[in-house]
Amino acid sequence: MSTGTCELCGSPASSVCSLCGRLVCPDHYGRDGVCSACLSALCSFCGVRLSIAKCVYCGRLGCESCLVQVDNVRRACRDCLLNVEVKVEEARRGLERLRSIVARLREASIA
Repeated sequence: MSTGTCELCGSPASSVCSLCGRLVCPDHYGRDGVCSACLSALCSFCGVRLSIAKCVYCGRLGCESCLVQVDNVRRACRDCLLNVEVKVEEARRGLERLRSIVARLREASIA
């Protein structure tokens, strides 16, 4: 049992958050020994670690293990990256079909 005041509201603290180490009162002490501040910042994918960013596509919070770095700033979840990859491949195939049609039209207009 901890002594001191809750770092979230100032009430008498009775517990310590297992993730961040904050002293918290019973009102801010949630499931699995995690404070309400950490609960709201947990990774939406694994639900175990604290999030570090949002997926640039779906906006869900993710931890370092569940998000993939897209560039120097942005991160994306694996689900969205797979969907984007599929859409890019579909667009690439569509572009190839259009190029083929244009080539046939050019050949027809020359003949």
